[in-house]
Amino acid sequence: MRAKSYVALLTIALLLAAAPAYAAQPEDQQSAEKGADSQSRSGSQEGWKSDHDHHHGNPPSAAQIEEHRLAKLRYMAKYFGISTEGKTADQLKNELKAAKVKDKDKWEAFKAEHQAKRLEHLKRVAAEHGISTEGKSADQLLDELRKQRRAEEKKQSIPEQKTKVKES
Repeated sequence: MRAKSYVALLTIALLLAAAPAYAAQPEDQQSAEKGADSQSRSGSQEGWKSDHDHHHGNPPSAAQIEEHRLAKLRYMAKYFGISTEGKTADQLKNELKAAKVKDKDKWEAFKAEHQAKRLEHLKRVAAEHGISTEGKSADQLLDELRKQRRAEEKKQSIPEQKTKVKES
């Protein structure tokens, strides 16, 4: 409980400290930043929210899943120096399989790089939730995050049950 209030106070302090700095920026720089932000969001037809709805209980559509799969394949192809112009997901997948076999060291480096990125992401999320990250693996951090989430969900469901009992 103390950690949550500390994080909340720290967040408020940072927001208050950033507000005068943002207000002091020249207006043309602010409008340029807004324009760049709106351009990055306009890449998706429905904007930023549609990409993240599934995080809040709405499963992604088949089109979103396929788009995500193709984006990952393109990223991997770029890493291996494979052209993606006019190729289907299956074509890219087959070329990537061949590249993995051909250059095993590069594939291992790719995997290690992404495991490190995943670990850093989990450390950042765990730190935001007040979980110690020192000397922990990705699996350990993920387990602790899941336990904390279950505990929070359980705490939220208990007050709802008590109020229903009182109303009856």
